Amino acid sequence: MAAADRLRAALDALVGGAHRAGALRADFTSADIPLLLEHLAARIPVTGERATALHLRYLDLVLAGLRAPAADQATILPGPAPDWAELSELWNAPGG
Repeated sequence: MAAADRLRAALDALVGGAHRAGALRADFTSADIPLLLEHLAARIPVTGERATALHLRYLDLVLAGLRAPAADQATILPGPAPDWAELSELWNAPGG
């Protein structure tokens, strides 16, 4: 539990700093990070250099989407962000 608390505090600080700097879209939260990483870890049915190239391509697309948009291009993500209680329930669910 202590490690989870330290991770949460670190992610909160990271996202808070990025928000204050205007570098991260306002509707992205620290609780989005674990699920985002789960999605990025999906296996691609290719190997070698092609797999690396595809992983880097989609990582770059995700990172571009996380950047704060210009004021005249503001968008809102669909649905609410998860909170830490919801993440805890997801990870502790049977079969999770």
